[in-house]
Amino acid sequence: MVLEVTAKTKDGKEVFAEQRIYMPQSSAYGRGDKMVYSPFRKSGMLADTSLQPGQTKVESFSIKFPFEEKDGKIIEMKAKEMNVEVKLWYLPYGGDPKKGIPEKNQFLFFEETKTVTVE
Repeated sequence: MVLEVTAKTKDGKEVFAEQRIYMPQSSAYGRGDKMVYSPFRKSGMLADTSLQPGQTKVESFSIKFPFEEKDGKIIEMKAKEMNVEVKLWYLPYGGDPKKGIPEKNQFLFFEETKTVTVE
């Protein structure tokens, strides 16, 4: 499972993007430093961040609105509104959700977009 959070201003400029991975992790074939997230090619576990059935998890993200700064002080907010998009993907073979093929090697479980404003 991969939780993907993206924030964009109204004009479409991406100001924040982060992913959190929830699956067992190990190095490929037990050697090297290349991380493998899918169940095949694993010979040992380095970390297990998977979500268990029925388990809930609360995540926090600090997303800054774009601003202009002068002498360490905020002088102008460049955007007062942004869209925050949250997606939860199932990737049985690991990888990046932006590079896979939907419904073939990645499956979107949940998606929601909300508009956030600052006044």
